[in-house]
Amino acid sequence: MAQITSITTRDGPKPQAVMFELGIMWARILITVTLVLSVLTANLPALVSPDVKRSIASRTFNTSLRTVENSGICETTPGVHTVSGYIDIGNGENYFFWFFSSRQTKKASKAPWVLWFGGENGPCRVNPDQKTTTINHNSWNEVANVMYIDQPIGTGFSHGAKNADNSKEAASKIWVMLQAFFERYSAYEGRELILALGGYGGHYGPEFVTYFDSQNNLIRLGTIKGGAISVGALMISGGWIDPAAQYASYPEFAAHPPGYSPFISNSVFNQVTTSLHISGGGCLDRLKGCNSAAGIDIFCYNAYLICTEFVFAPALGDRDPYDIRSKLPSPLPPSGYMFYLQQPEVQKAIGAEVKYSECSPNVFNNFIRDGDFTRTLLPQLGALANSKLKILVWYGDADYISNWVGGLAFSREMEWYGKDMFRKASFEDVKISGVGGVGEVINVDNFSFLRVFEAGHEVSFYQSVASLEFLKQVIAKQQIHSV
Repeated sequence: MAQITSITTRDGPKPQAVMFELGIMWARILITVTLVLSVLTANLPALVSPDVKRSIASRTFNTSLRTVENSGICETTPGVHTVSGYIDIGNGENYFFWFFSSRQTKKASKAPWVLWFGGENGPCRVNPDQKTTTINHNSWNEVANVMYIDQPIGTGFSHGAKNADNSKEAASKIWVMLQAFFERYSAYEGRELILALGGYGGHYGPEFVTYFDSQNNLIRLGTIKGGAISVGALMISGGWIDPAAQYASYPEFAAHPPGYSPFISNSVFNQVTTSLHISGGGCLDRLKGCNSAAGIDIFCYNAYLICTEFVFAPALGDRDPYDIRSKLPSPLPPSGYMFYLQQPEVQKAIGAEVKYSECSPNVFNNFIRDGDFTRTLLPQLGALANSKLKILVWYGDADYISNWVGGLAFSREMEWYGKDMFRKASFEDVKISGVGGVGEVINVDNFSFLRVFEAGHEVSFYQSVASLEFLKQVIAKQQIHSV
């Protein structure tokens, strides 16, 4: 499937012109945009021809679905059922989704169910002509039913007047979307799902699972109506989870990137380190203020401005923030999917109602101004680890913006019952038959931290064979291991 990610820019006050460029750099990590995959098989109505839409109103919620089934776009494997279109959750909010059933068609009705907020692991890849596609044999729907959602409003094909301004608001909207979907396709209601996210999914993931759990409890108490949505595993790739750990890692990662050549001078290293630690007005103190009990949105907004301009940007220099092996502009991942999705015939076939939008300045600006970006989600992730939820946190080792060194640092500080064991544990090599060494992992009970070799921010794009294997192991509730 075409890789769909969001490139965003800042809209609002800019302390210097450089802030506009920095907004673009934060693009893919901040807002999730996806080309979606699906999960339908048994006990469903007869297949409909492409271009035929169904508008189904919810009996319980103020929602409706407008869908196209079996469009023939992207996924051409015989027997795979696809559904694309919109979930209208009211208030003028129309979220585009794309859903693909498992290629194990005889077992699809019982296959695992994955909700993925990203785009690089889908059924096809766009060819160089930008008009046709080729089957991706390492697509995640090789082993699972997968659903993708363009969110928040303003990204991808989703459109409407209102939007989420932070991760908590996004969680409530995703919950309503899933309620509408499962009501329409009741064969899957109550199924345990695997929540898989990348980049800003480091915020979305813990927030979504926490919210789903609270809603499930209210359903059990009879306080609200709806079906329980049980998350069986959480996969976060290149996750923006704890901003302080990530910002603190930038100068050291630039000076000594494990496995790669340094890309920062001594003078810039010293300058950035000072900007991090200077008392009172430095990046880390500002992040601490943002995340304190008294932290308010303006504290967090100012922390973003200072940390990004005086730490993130100078440490990065002219490198691609998503893959330090390249200088900007980076050729990978390729951007041909954007041209493919703008073709009128493609948009008509999948039921898209607006042009594809890669950029959403308003979405980016709202999340930054709300303070969501600079708040940590580490306590929530620790609580989920304590609940023994299966969790995989994994990073490409060439990713700068959410680098694995920062990820390892916060994983060692996360409060949960396995903290001491994790801090004492050593990395173990991970090898995949036919591929070789693909990474190294620390496993402690239900929690796995994985460094993936030779991969940028979109890990599944760079290491598609290994990524599919890791999904299989998470589905089986196994620790990450060699095969």
